[in-house]
Amino acid sequence: MFEMGKKTYVLKYNMKRVELIENTVGMPMMAELGTHRGMLGLTSLKTYFAYGLKEEGSDTFVKPKKGMEMAEALIESEGYMKVNGTVLEALERDCPFFFLDA
Repeated sequence: MFEMGKKTYVLKYNMKRVELIENTVGMPMMAELGTHRGMLGLTSLKTYFAYGLKEEGSDTFVKPKKGMEMAEALIESEGYMKVNGTVLEALERDCPFFFLDA
């Protein structure tokens, strides 16, 4: 959970959302995480962030273009490592079936 402007946002994922992200970045999530030891490429990180972004309490996702802009701003202000960690924590929380053997 984090604030931007006067709104609070959360990251939420499910299997369908991850499929959408994988199609957008052109690589399976687990392949990218495994190959790069959990460190998403910058383009992938912004995409995972943008496509998982919801305003707290909302049922709809933020539009990807706005989410990408917010991701970039957050990476610049909070740092790559913090944003990457936040995305990974949300993925593990919301999609534990990906990490059962981890």
